[in-house]
Amino acid sequence: TTLQLRLPAGQRAKSPAGQSLQVQLPDGSRRSYSMANPPHESDSLQLHIRHVPGGQFTQIVPTLKAGDLLEVELPYGHFELREDIAVPIVCVAGGTGFAPVKSLLDDMVKKKVQRPVTLIWGGRDRAGLYLMSAVERWQKLMPGFRFIAAVEDAGDAQALGGFQGRVDEALRANFPSLVRHEVYCCGSPGMVNAVRAASEQLGLAHEHFFSDSFVPGPAA
Repeated sequence: TTLQLRLPAGQRAKSPAGQSLQVQLPDGSRRSYSMANPPHESDSLQLHIRHVPGGQFTQIVPTLKAGDLLEVELPYGHFELREDIAVPIVCVAGGTGFAPVKSLLDDMVKKKVQRPVTLIWGGRDRAGLYLMSAVERWQKLMPGFRFIAAVEDAGDAQALGGFQGRVDEALRANFPSLVRHEVYCCGSPGMVNAVRAASEQLGLAHEHFFSDSFVPGPAA
């Protein structure tokens, strides 16, 4: 689910691309979500919410209507583009880990950053790649942009012209070396760890691996 939040009149969200926020729930607990909007869209916030059976916030989301209030706090995280280096970028996202990657890439388009970018986005099937319109936009506006869909379903992988398997496997299959690259990765802890291990085996310097991970719980 894509959830669009509008900030109170006159307020702006001042944060770099790729950051997260915390939503306060009725019981006082908090949940963290990455913001998918780029910094220049600072009067609103876009969240990508994955349905978690029994999840407290995912049960609330369908009941929300225009005008309802949510208490949020931001920004959090260290998932932001390093602008002092011009090496090629590889973004690896699993599921709704796409949200901060979208923020980064939309920000690059706005700033006209000219760097080769490869996006590997993984899911069980093509339905998990839920915002292909954003990918199509980057294909039109970003010279040197390459997209690799990594899905488990063989038919969907073929239909998308992508890779059948996990994102770390797709990374190995498409990059013989990651020397002088940067990798930005967001997804579950297991996925991030697998991509980190694959990246370092391919020669990526550990200081050039940037990640954000999420841990969905029973009350997410």
